[in-house]
Amino acid sequence: MSTTPSASSLFDEVATLFASAPSQNSILEFRPSQATIERAKQLLELNRANSLDEASRRELDQFEQAELLMRLVKARIRASQNGGLPLQ
Repeated sequence: MSTTPSASSLFDEVATLFASAPSQNSILEFRPSQATIERAKQLLELNRANSLDEASRRELDQFEQAELLMRLVKARIRASQNGGLPLQ
């Protein structure tokens, strides 16, 4: 069994965050674990070197999707806090 974090670990971290019924500030303060950040950096380095295999490419794509989701959620929270559209 591998001890290297995978994109699914980032999704697990995000799911754990949302399952805890976090405050808006907790969501805004969320950062992935150091191990997850390091794995994403490794994948980005492999990508720059054109050294990603198909599994690694999928893993990087999942990281990107999870990051996009969190950026969207955080942007909506900030907009609602600044008098923008209310969260529903």
